[in-house]
Amino acid sequence: MYRASEHRPTQAVVNLENIKHNIQLYQTKKASHQQIYAVVKANAYGHGAIPVAKTAIEAGVTGLCVATVDEAIQLRKAGISNIPILVMGLTLPYGIAEILYYDLTVTVSDLSFFMLALEQLKKNQQETLLKDRQLKVHLKLDTGMSRVGLRTKEEVIAFVDGIQAFPWVDWQGVFTHFSTAGGGPISYIDFQWNRWQELVDLIPASVTLRHFDNSAMGLYKAIGGQSDIIRLGISLYGLNSRDTVPNDLVSDQQLADYHFSPSEVRNTESQLDLKLKPAFQLITELSYVKKVEKGTCISYGASYVSQEDEWIGTIPIGYADGWLRAYSQIPVLVEGHACPVLGVINMDQLMIRLPKQFPLGTEVTLIGQDGKYYNHPSLLARIAGTISYEMLTCISERVPRIYI
Repeated sequence: MYRASEHRPTQAVVNLENIKHNIQLYQTKKASHQQIYAVVKANAYGHGAIPVAKTAIEAGVTGLCVATVDEAIQLRKAGISNIPILVMGLTLPYGIAEILYYDLTVTVSDLSFFMLALEQLKKNQQETLLKDRQLKVHLKLDTGMSRVGLRTKEEVIAFVDGIQAFPWVDWQGVFTHFSTAGGGPISYIDFQWNRWQELVDLIPASVTLRHFDNSAMGLYKAIGGQSDIIRLGISLYGLNSRDTVPNDLVSDQQLADYHFSPSEVRNTESQLDLKLKPAFQLITELSYVKKVEKGTCISYGASYVSQEDEWIGTIPIGYADGWLRAYSQIPVLVEGHACPVLGVINMDQLMIRLPKQFPLGTEVTLIGQDGKYYNHPSLLARIAGTISYEMLTCISERVPRIYI
């Protein structure tokens, strides 16, 4: 395979065709009035924001979602224009000039944002920006996530009345987030849905975009079909929000080898049973191979002691690359063999037990398929006691991405 660097073989391989495939799956499921926005925050969940965003637009999405203004500006500077970019996270009013200049849509949850933004423009003598531009906003409602957003009818009514004082604001949308669609008690969706209906009924009809669908909610047709936008996040990248493991990629035998029973990790909800294709592969190569005698101490703290004469391989990846010490129980794949990590993971390297001697430069797969094994991010996350979102977004920028 092509190497991104001549100096270090560790790299992530991102399959953009799989990104397109996953979007197309949702396009076949969505209602005719619904739009799909691709969520490319956190460097597109570690996949690379700019290439993923451009691919998603080619595949037909009509908007993008990010977490910060800086993420949105990065996309605009990369030539991504004429498409809405919704900043879903906290936005401070002090960067109002750039928000207007780059034509961004921001999330608000109180009127003070507009007052402070106007003060900032006056302070910097930038009021002329409002002559030919409007500030595009979506209002956030807190229906049960308890993160940000308006929570009561009184708060919503006050916002509806107060926004009239700011004619330079283009109020385009209102949204919420269902906290248990991807995990937790499903009954809580009903609670949030009822609160959403109570609050959104107070919003003027001129606010046309009303949305709450994430990857999981987009498949709950009884409710999800009523959202104007599907914010496609984890499923854009071929995974599902409950971190279940597909049987077409990971065999029952592999689950047994990794000490799982199918009932623990398989999907039991048909509405989530999409043929998603993971887009992320993480590979490196053996950089050092040696045979050690029984009783040899390996890694920091002598955290592993060989039980017999063993072949040991060193690979150039560690927690500075985002392969965290918590992943010490995750096997890596070498020519179809699942090889355990020995001792604790180092900052830049780690050691594994090999079944036999392999030549230097032999490919090692940390995430992805090798022979009968598929190191699926959802399966690996379960081993490490985390979620696939965290695993992917933690892969650092030191690991180059290549695109196929």
